[in-house]
Amino acid sequence: MKMIKDRLFALAEKYVEETGVSVFLTGKAGTGKTTFLRHIVDTTSKRAVVLAPTGVAAINAQGSTIHSFFGLPLCPYLPDVKELKTEYQMPERFHRIKREKERIIRTMDLLIIDEISMVRADLLDAVDMTLKRVRHSTKPFGGVQLLMIGDAQQLSPVVTEQERPYLEQVYPSPYFFHAKALAGLGYVTIELQTIYRQEDTEFIDILNAVRSQRLTPSQLELLNSRVGAPSTDDWIRLTTHNVQADAVNAQRLQDLPSPEHKYPCIIKGDYPEAMYPAPAELALKEGARVMFLRNDPEGRFYNGKIATVKSLGAEDITVLDDEGETILVEPLEWENLQYSLDEASGEIVQKAIGSFSQFPLRPAWAITIHKSQGLTFDHVIIDAGAAFAFGQVYVALSRCRSLDGISLTRPITPSVLFEEADVAAFHASFPTESSVSDALPAYQKQFVDVLRADCFTFEGLRLQLCTLRKVWREHVAKSQSNALVLIEEACSKVIEAENVAVRFRRQLQQLSSAQPSLLPERCTKAAGYFLPILKELPIPQIGASEVGNSDARQRIMRILQDLKPQWEMHCKTLADVLENGFVPDRYRSIKSRALLGESTPSGASKRAGSRTSAKKNAEPKPKKIPTREQSLLLYREGLSLSDIARRRELGEATIFDHLLSFVETGEVDLTDLVPEEHIKAVTAYYKDHPKITMLTPCYEALDKAIPYDEIRAIRKFVLE
Repeated sequence: MKMIKDRLFALAEKYVEETGVSVFLTGKAGTGKTTFLRHIVDTTSKRAVVLAPTGVAAINAQGSTIHSFFGLPLCPYLPDVKELKTEYQMPERFHRIKREKERIIRTMDLLIIDEISMVRADLLDAVDMTLKRVRHSTKPFGGVQLLMIGDAQQLSPVVTEQERPYLEQVYPSPYFFHAKALAGLGYVTIELQTIYRQEDTEFIDILNAVRSQRLTPSQLELLNSRVGAPSTDDWIRLTTHNVQADAVNAQRLQDLPSPEHKYPCIIKGDYPEAMYPAPAELALKEGARVMFLRNDPEGRFYNGKIATVKSLGAEDITVLDDEGETILVEPLEWENLQYSLDEASGEIVQKAIGSFSQFPLRPAWAITIHKSQGLTFDHVIIDAGAAFAFGQVYVALSRCRSLDGISLTRPITPSVLFEEADVAAFHASFPTESSVSDALPAYQKQFVDVLRADCFTFEGLRLQLCTLRKVWREHVAKSQSNALVLIEEACSKVIEAENVAVRFRRQLQQLSSAQPSLLPERCTKAAGYFLPILKELPIPQIGASEVGNSDARQRIMRILQDLKPQWEMHCKTLADVLENGFVPDRYRSIKSRALLGESTPSGASKRAGSRTSAKKNAEPKPKKIPTREQSLLLYREGLSLSDIARRRELGEATIFDHLLSFVETGEVDLTDLVPEEHIKAVTAYYKDHPKITMLTPCYEALDKAIPYDEIRAIRKFVLE
């Protein structure tokens, strides 16, 4: 769809870019929601991540799935339902997020969730829980701005019959808008109005009536006048179930007299079957009707374009589109993208962890209504008599450009329109366009006010220091702990600083409303007051070497890994305010880079720096780095086990052993070496067989799929 910036598009863009308030962007089919998503991703100045509820939706949005990004288990998140035991109740180490992902989460500004209508309320609450935990924040979604895109009146979330009784104990319905986290979020709703797919106003009125379950008798009569309307073999059939579409395509392909050609896909790296964007094995004949599955960068075809196979070669396929144009089609590659951090720039980037290569085609005599989501057709045959989910009929009808392009196999009846009272009530609660537009200046001002107050908020630092003190007191005897003295000192100073900062933030709020001209001077003076206090904290001197208990040492190491970058962030941002005044964009940039642990704060005292030798001019002899530490250094660079082995010309088992020695110190996460599903399987086996201590019974019971060294590591670091 060609991008057209109307007033609502521009308003939504201002909210995303110039405020910190979360946005629900909705609109009828064909109003440009996907176009808006791509525009924001391409132009935003914020550190953004794009997620979607399913693998196919994530591929279409060029993002990741919600579950994979946050490492969430595929089960309901219902902590209040005591009789339901799920993976969420397992110890944190079983679903711990990797360090790099934590750094991304802590520094991202904007979380974009596409196809929000298919996101269940409990999944959104699980996202809220994870963001709060990782970002050490009590704010909704950890203080991250959300951009939720979708239409609640189209495809609905999936709930199994086994899950439904538990969900009903917590939520009025499974829809995302019933998530508990949204109740305290304070988001704005913007509904795009201009429909670009259809031009016939009468058909648009019918679609709107179907969407809102307000179809008049005359509109229903006009719609059903298309029952049995003449169609040709070129028209695509939309069905409610996969089995129907598969049966039609198989039969039509079989009826063609030409020989069948099969094209297997090529998979490289990590590309789960659930995310396949095209057939794993594409079977075609000359004369077959096909649909393109993605856009062509050269503009020759687009996702949803229909054509007929003209000839089939070993390395290319020639098709003829409905306009008479011949198109030579070659295999294309889809990438499974994962978010990571660019170590040079500190930016959030995407890297491909796997790829799927296939001709971007599928047989297209029939497809499911679900797979037609987001596509546009000129002619469709709709078989919606077996519609089983809310919104299916609307999605099917709205795929077509005109009413004349629709042929219904059976009449549309009120019984397949599935009125959802919750969705209707939610839609009725949308604010008016004028109220959202009028509120924009206040939200723009609030955005700056919140950033300014955040610069002088040390609550996260206080919480981490207090947690560190608690863990230390529990596991290290006071008489043997020199570090505890430093921790107590740091705690005391940060608690005092935060108490002063609470009062100062109230002053900032008052000045912002009454005397904003005084804000620059007050911020500079406050930075001059707080910076010396934080710079003198003994945080760099705190280590875990005197902690004997390995579990406690790992926990303390993780706290310190979070604590030190946050301390550096406060020192850096306050130093910049002292020198340049408070500048929102500079503050956001310096904060993100500091949290990535890029450097020690400029101007920090000697207590905060590295220790220097008494003999300044004496050049120390270069030390040979022990072989285990060489492997650790490469691991810290982000190299995989196999990459390290190749780089060092050693066996993977040797590298595994090297890195395993650093699990005990907390410098390496066990889940980086051993897949979580292996940890779960081995743990479950030994819990079910408490008298067995040998490795071989477990190895054989798990079909020899988990190596001995992994089983040994799991026993040592998880079970003992």
